[in-house]
Amino acid sequence: MAKVLGETARYVTKQSIKTYQKQFIMIFFVFWGLAFVSGFQFGARKLPFAFILSVLFIVAVTLSVKWTNKKIEELETERINFRKGAVGEAVIGYMLENFPDEYCIIHDLTTPFGNIDHVVVGPSGAYVIDTKNWRGVVAADGNGELLINGKPTNKPEARILTRAIMSIKDKIKVLCGLDPFVQGVLAFPSARVEANWGTTGAVHCVTDEKLYDYIVENKKSNTLNKKEIDALSHAFLALARMDKDFGQTGK
Repeated sequence: MAKVLGETARYVTKQSIKTYQKQFIMIFFVFWGLAFVSGFQFGARKLPFAFILSVLFIVAVTLSVKWTNKKIEELETERINFRKGAVGEAVIGYMLENFPDEYCIIHDLTTPFGNIDHVVVGPSGAYVIDTKNWRGVVAADGNGELLINGKPTNKPEARILTRAIMSIKDKIKVLCGLDPFVQGVLAFPSARVEANWGTTGAVHCVTDEKLYDYIVENKKSNTLNKKEIDALSHAFLALARMDKDFGQTGK
């Protein structure tokens, strides 16, 4: 089995927890505000404008409930999406961890362009993998980006991953003195991929069941020897440890 460093889906799990905390804090402050207004209203019940305060209080409660429900729905949708992402990362992470012993797997690498789900370094080369737990059909849009079920994605996923790899390569070169070719991969555990290689720039789109053949059985790979694998793995690990929350497990 491959040597594993880091914790699968740590980033998206943390984001899900943060979203839940936002929900709790928002609800707390809304009800605190209503309680404050309610106390003021009842304290002023002997004043001439008590009726006006009562009407305003009812309006405020109605608007607050509507606003709170809308925000909770938005935050819960965001949290569910994060949880779905964590499931997708776990699926890909489990598959990677069953790669041959010569491979090193690093989970959750933080970059200035966002979080990278997995890094694989082995005899066939170095790969940076971003998992997308999308459902449906993934295709190219003709301009180097993706379509999901015929519609444009919210973000330019291929360009974002390419920029992240460029940033990573600069740091890796400083850390180990090597300037390796790093292949960007968008992995899809729940979608059918119709985006052929070359249609999404330097990034390749691969389904989960083809990931092993794509990396381990790659006959056109950028072959690395053991010394280079060790040097690159340690460089990626050092880069990951720059993230104070990075955890480590070993196999």
